[in-house]
Amino acid sequence: MQADKHKVSVILLTKNSASTVQKSMNSIFQQKRKPDEVVVVDGNSGDGTLEVVKKYPVKLVTEQGLGFGYARNLGVKNASGDIVFFLDSDCYAEPDWIGNALSRFDSNPHVVGVTGQTRLWNTESAVARFLAYVGGRVNMPAERKYVKIAPTMNLALRREAIDEVGGFDENLIRCEDTDLTYKISQNHKILYDPSMVIWFRGSPNLRAASRKCVRHFVGVGQLFAKHGLKSSFVRFNLPLRGFILIATLLSLFLLPWYVPTVLFSFLLAEFSYKSIKLYLRYRDPCVVYYVIFFTFWSLASLAMFYGLYLGLKNKRKGI
Repeated sequence: MQADKHKVSVILLTKNSASTVQKSMNSIFQQKRKPDEVVVVDGNSGDGTLEVVKKYPVKLVTEQGLGFGYARNLGVKNASGDIVFFLDSDCYAEPDWIGNALSRFDSNPHVVGVTGQTRLWNTESAVARFLAYVGGRVNMPAERKYVKIAPTMNLALRREAIDEVGGFDENLIRCEDTDLTYKISQNHKILYDPSMVIWFRGSPNLRAASRKCVRHFVGVGQLFAKHGLKSSFVRFNLPLRGFILIATLLSLFLLPWYVPTVLFSFLLAEFSYKSIKLYLRYRDPCVVYYVIFFTFWSLASLAMFYGLYLGLKNKRKGI
């Protein structure tokens, strides 16, 4: 136990993370304020991840691929700290990550969670850069503020707050961290502190980004079924754009020529406006990916209706 009287547990989820997990582990064990324990929950990695992890003094737990919510709950169950830190295995933390967060807990007993800046280290990847831009991971706020939701790639929580809301929802396809922190923030304070910094890799290619995108929107739909239509869960212009795109395609065969022309013109105008705005803001040629994701994200966002169906189905079953 260290001088601040807290017991700190760091939980790291891994699965086939051999190319990045050493960065994560080094950053954890090189903290100025050392963790009291590190719990690694591995999803049956087959690429050498475990060989890296076993070089460090960690508590290693294996899970059978039952989802992110289950894996995170398993990590919490095997952790004994009163403050639990979460970090992803493609991320690494600044050396004062733990210390800065603990100072916020100590200075304000009403704060039960601390999150902070997420910065991209994989800057050579145009896909990763683009997703960081549109996901709001670039030029993050420089002032402290209270937030309603926070990502587990950079999050510290009081153990009692996790237990109070029943942990992570294991029925969610994704967005389990959004759900947990949203529930906690209804009665407690989660602080965004820009001095709590981690670096993340981001999606390394279009295939990984697309898969993550679809699963995210299914999770958003499940959140809508659970909590109602909250604007903080999704940008509502995405599904609207998706409906307009489908309506445009159908109108080509079912309606007079001027109807698809008007609809297509609207989509083209919005696309041009967003593309130019994005480029003028970042001056980065990687915004060409907006051409690719413009259509795909619009359609993928409609996966939230499948998630809504799943969520309502579970509600009827009392899950």
